[in-house]
Amino acid sequence: MPGTLLSGLPALPGERVSVFGEPDPTEPVRIAIPVKAHLSFADLLTLLLKDGSLEYGELCDDEAVRSAVSTALMFTKVVELEEHAGWAMDVYHGRRAAFDYGGTAQEWTDWARSLGAAITRVFGIAA
Repeated sequence: MPGTLLSGLPALPGERVSVFGEPDPTEPVRIAIPVKAHLSFADLLTLLLKDGSLEYGELCDDEAVRSAVSTALMFTKVVELEEHAGWAMDVYHGRRAAFDYGGTAQEWTDWARSLGAAITRVFGIAA
């Protein structure tokens, strides 16, 4: 897997580099690693349902949807994602409410279907 060292980036003296432009030895060396994820519709729906950062008005903004997925993905364990995919699809199909508190099953189903429409539009996959 290719990695890129992020040393030697332009910065002001005293900020991660010495006055001569060398990396500051007290700062950790960081590398960038590209990661590929293969997510299903149910996985994406799980991320957006559990994250809760999107609002109805943001569903039309493709970048907001992508950003919400990226953020949720950073804070979700792969095992949790796989375990909750069935739950998310139950919410989507109206078989259960998303949570035990707040809102009816129908309200959660409507929200999940709105998220599903955004997922289909932005990522090109459907339930």
